[in-house]
Amino acid sequence: MTTTTCPVAVRAAVRAALPRIGKNAASTGHYSRSRPWVVAAALVVTCAAAAAADGSAGTNASDLTELTLDELLASEVVYAASKRIQSLRDAPSAVTVVTAAEIRQHGYRTLADVLRTLPSFYVTDDRNYSYVGVRGFDRPGDYSTRVLLLVNGLRTNDNVYEQAYVGNAFPIDVDLIDRIEVVRGPSAAIYGNSAFFAVVNVVTRHGRDFQGAELAAGVGSFGALRGRATYGRRFDSGVDVLVSASVSDTGGQRLYYPEFDDPATQGGVADNTDDEQSRSAFVSVGRGSLSLEAGHVEREKGVPTASFGTLFGDRRTRTVDAKEFVSLTYERAPAQDRSLMARVQYGSSEYRGDYVYVESEPYLNRDSTRGAWWGLEASLLRRAGGRHLLTLGGELQDNFRQDQKNFDEGGPGMVYQDSHNRSARWAFFAQDELTLSERATVYLGVRHDWYQTFGHQTSPRVAVVLGARAATTLKLLYGRAFRAPNDFELHYTGVPYKANPSLGPERIASTELVLERALRPGIRLSASAYHNRIEGLIALGRDPADELLFFQNSDGTESLGLEMGLEVKRTHGPSGRLSYSVQRSREHGTQRRLTNSPEHMAKLNVGLPLVPRRLSAAVDAQYMGSRRTLAGGEAGAHLLVNLTVLAHGLPGGLEVSGSLYNLLDARYADPGSEEHAQDLIPQDGRTFRLKLSRRF
Repeated sequence: MTTTTCPVAVRAAVRAALPRIGKNAASTGHYSRSRPWVVAAALVVTCAAAAAADGSAGTNASDLTELTLDELLASEVVYAASKRIQSLRDAPSAVTVVTAAEIRQHGYRTLADVLRTLPSFYVTDDRNYSYVGVRGFDRPGDYSTRVLLLVNGLRTNDNVYEQAYVGNAFPIDVDLIDRIEVVRGPSAAIYGNSAFFAVVNVVTRHGRDFQGAELAAGVGSFGALRGRATYGRRFDSGVDVLVSASVSDTGGQRLYYPEFDDPATQGGVADNTDDEQSRSAFVSVGRGSLSLEAGHVEREKGVPTASFGTLFGDRRTRTVDAKEFVSLTYERAPAQDRSLMARVQYGSSEYRGDYVYVESEPYLNRDSTRGAWWGLEASLLRRAGGRHLLTLGGELQDNFRQDQKNFDEGGPGMVYQDSHNRSARWAFFAQDELTLSERATVYLGVRHDWYQTFGHQTSPRVAVVLGARAATTLKLLYGRAFRAPNDFELHYTGVPYKANPSLGPERIASTELVLERALRPGIRLSASAYHNRIEGLIALGRDPADELLFFQNSDGTESLGLEMGLEVKRTHGPSGRLSYSVQRSREHGTQRRLTNSPEHMAKLNVGLPLVPRRLSAAVDAQYMGSRRTLAGGEAGAHLLVNLTVLAHGLPGGLEVSGSLYNLLDARYADPGSEEHAQDLIPQDGRTFRLKLSRRF
């Protein structure tokens, strides 16, 4: 059995960092935001795994310092899988982690850019919003409600639509992200509603990661401009402060829609009607066990597709989305296998839509929602009896404002909706991590939710993890999850919808087998086979009696899928990720293929150092198979290739990057939804971005 030692400098840094683990490594995900903390946290889990490993694992690392730097960086940790820090191989889920270095190197502009590169994930864009699809499921008309989106463990889905914003309406600038943890599969036993197909936890950076000011500016296609100003510092008193503000503006472009190719509608040409502006701010202050975070984003978008039967080519048709959150968190550092987290939070969201219609003359239909809520959550981690690691917790959320309004300003002068609702929910959960032996762990979890709108729901999960401390890990997973009907689906009556207050929750039962193999430090093979069965699926339909749209519980769907991946993460040489996903999703009864459900996807992300510590290049390639549309047509298969060149470590703290997106200028389109006249909505061809940042 061989032993590999790390450099003396690394050992010294590790020993210096180890006593400080736990200050930010408890239950909120505030960890690994600077290099010493990453190394320290990685060492803990790596050492525990390696202590019992056989010769196939390649090391005998009972001493925390007996590891190479590559081994330290390859031993990633995740919080979101179990609400505690654990290695990826220990986690009872299929997990992918994207780091800040990858985000910079690959030129990702938004969270949507990151997610579309991951196994089984895809993003659909209707020229107004970006929607997340997972494992073949992204129904037109949905608002990414089946993906739970967290910021440092805090739920960000709003309380009217339950929407997960992944474009420029996401409140965190990607430059402020330390890591993105993506947990595939149902996680309602821990998180409850919306943790249906996946949980995405965005972990932000700390002030100490900047230790000063940083300015960034970028330009791109269609007159795109973006700027960011950030200040961060950890003071001698232990107070850590991060303050950042970002703005962006895109002027729009010339778009052609054959569905409107008529002299009365400008020949189907929409000029500069898809402009977009956004601004966001984020503040975090922490000291010891307390941390305060606040975020705000506002985004305005022109809608060029004449959705909902609006007047084509009118620039007054546009939407505005705003979101804000404030959270105060107490986290007691782990001691004797115990930790405690408690959080109080406030959140709000606002949507405003202006839609131009015409009868004898044009008039505005105004659509708006306002949501506001406050909540409490707490979790306790405690070891019991040597073999049991228990996680107990609870949540309470008071949705004291759920307002929806729709009315005509001019024209018919109708008020279609003016509702003011409120609701509440509470939940408690428990998980037992039972260690049967050095190579066998069983997870038993259950969560019980109560919703004022429909009552009680219980979500269990069982996971068996075998060989987590060896080179090969096998995970057997079973879980049930639910998605509650949201206020929009229950009560909206604006044009052209009608309410359905009798909606019930939809439910999923998922079985999955995950196999992971560590070939050597920094190189990992993985494969996942899964079966999903959904009952009571909430789907958007049209009532033939009055031609109005409404939401209903349908028969459901069934999916079978396979994911295979190779991941290489190293401090030198090429690094990246290769994945292939195949799935088959069908409606119950009819056995029809789901709309907007690609059966085949392949992804390749490669980073190549050109000049060590100075210049690198990154290539992303994303292949997506054909997708069925609502009208029974096909969105053809396509291949997207992106290229980014990054120059960093330049004199004066400068960093410069240039990116070409859709390098091959592929012509492709996404399926439209019920509100669109277009069965297919064309997407952007080749675009570019240049970005400059400087640290002061």
